[in-house]
Amino acid sequence: MADELDKILEEKYTNVLRPGYKWYGDIFMLTNFLDYAEPIKNFEVRDDDVWVSSFAKAGTTWTQEMVWLIANDLDYEGAKSLLINRFPFIDATCVLDFNNYIRYHPEFKAPGFMSNPINHLNNLKSRRFIKTHLPWNYLPLQIQAQTTNAKVIHVIRNPKDICVSYHHHSRVVEAARGTLEDFFKLFMAGKVVYGPYWDNIMSYWQRRHLPNVLIIKYEDMKKDLPSVIRKVAAFLNKEIKDDQMEKLVQHLSFEQMKKNMSVNPVTMVNVVKQCTKDVYEADGSFMRSGQVGSYKAEMTEEMIDIMDKWIQKNTAGTGLTFN
Repeated sequence: MADELDKILEEKYTNVLRPGYKWYGDIFMLTNFLDYAEPIKNFEVRDDDVWVSSFAKAGTTWTQEMVWLIANDLDYEGAKSLLINRFPFIDATCVLDFNNYIRYHPEFKAPGFMSNPINHLNNLKSRRFIKTHLPWNYLPLQIQAQTTNAKVIHVIRNPKDICVSYHHHSRVVEAARGTLEDFFKLFMAGKVVYGPYWDNIMSYWQRRHLPNVLIIKYEDMKKDLPSVIRKVAAFLNKEIKDDQMEKLVQHLSFEQMKKNMSVNPVTMVNVVKQCTKDVYEADGSFMRSGQVGSYKAEMTEEMIDIMDKWIQKNTAGTGLTFN
């Protein structure tokens, strides 16, 4: 089975931006991970930083926009600037290795937030907003040791929907050529970037009692967004008045988010497609369906049954449930 998965990775998930994969102890990452793991751990955190963490495709972009607007007193004018600039992705280089591409194409200039996000963040004025998909034990040491007042908001989503969404994402953004069946096998084995899934999310869930950590769920955001907005606002010591809520909820609707070029990273997707056009060019978009339970239309009954048992096994006794 391991040989089969390695063959799938080599043939269908490897390209110039993703030159290879490797286990680093308990995390599965690109082969360049050690170049960035230590700088991220030693990153100087500021007390007023706000971090949004998640496993990939858990509703991160949606959460980022919500958090940024709440923390910035609903500054819709400021929110017209690109989210990737307002809310940089500190481990972007661990997802897409633009520096590897530059080795072969020195004329190519990747934006700073893609080729060197740590330098980009160090040059930002406070208050900073930072995105990550890394598990807790790979975050900056100051956060791990709780020597900072920086806030961490972690969003969790049902792994069945994540698996399907991440599969489509890999084809559009990472030039992957695998099928859903291929990706399902990799996901279940933890052989996707930031995997294994349970190690990642449980590293936050187990710390939900910490005063500077807030856990929210994608499914709760879909079911009752105003309630989640109020919870996040209270965590950030902000208040959203009733007459402000309707506009914020409308701004954060999937339909508006998909049309909003400030949050839908079309530029980044186009840069990736430019770099990988000789390998594969997929149709699709970064924001696809945004639905709860959309896995039912694509997964086989066997896949669903396997994942249901897997979820039950890994959540037993933890207090974590998926509705």
